[in-house]
Amino acid sequence: MTHPISRLWSRLRYAIDRFFRTGGRRHEFEYKYGSHGDYFGYRSRPYERTKYERTLSLIRAWRTGRTSALEIGCSVGVFTAMMAEDFDEVFAIDIANEALALAKAEVAGRGRVTYLRSDVLNLDAGRRFDVILCAEVLMYVRQRHGDAVCRVLDAHLNPGGLIIEVSQQDREAGRPKFFHGWDRVLGDWFEIVHRAPFDDPERPYEILAYRRRDGQPPQVAVG
Repeated sequence: MTHPISRLWSRLRYAIDRFFRTGGRRHEFEYKYGSHGDYFGYRSRPYERTKYERTLSLIRAWRTGRTSALEIGCSVGVFTAMMAEDFDEVFAIDIANEALALAKAEVAGRGRVTYLRSDVLNLDAGRRFDVILCAEVLMYVRQRHGDAVCRVLDAHLNPGGLIIEVSQQDREAGRPKFFHGWDRVLGDWFEIVHRAPFDDPERPYEILAYRRRDGQPPQVAVG
């Protein structure tokens, strides 16, 4: 965990963002990771481990290439370490420097991993990837930014590549309902080619794979 002054500064900036409703989330996560380390329990919860294993198994089954992967929202790096042993190269992205520091320690030299602090809207990795992973991260983005998110994802996607999204559910009126409807947002831009729901008793979720629609040209690459 970070120096107390750094944690205090992040907490102050987090409070300012909440008070003025700026929509910024960086300082929230700098504070949470800096103060609590593995804030969400990704290292310790069996639920998270099972979800990671299912996600990686489906990526292996669905992907058309294993040269490169882009992980948006790497958090403390548990899944980063798993992908680093399964792809030739992984780019791990997170909004918080505190998360990236924890991820580097978790990966500990396994595989070839590049780390970059960025949010999804401003992401510019300067290259394209075979697989782009967005695991429970788009729910933090306002849907009015949907087109901008899709443009960023498309600009980083290799021809024939896949975008993998992991989405939470709740149980409103006894029916699963996906938070924020990002399957609809991404589905308007890309084609949903795979969909695997998991009715986990702790918290249901589903894993989806998207690709460019037939005949859809890629956006101009970033970088």
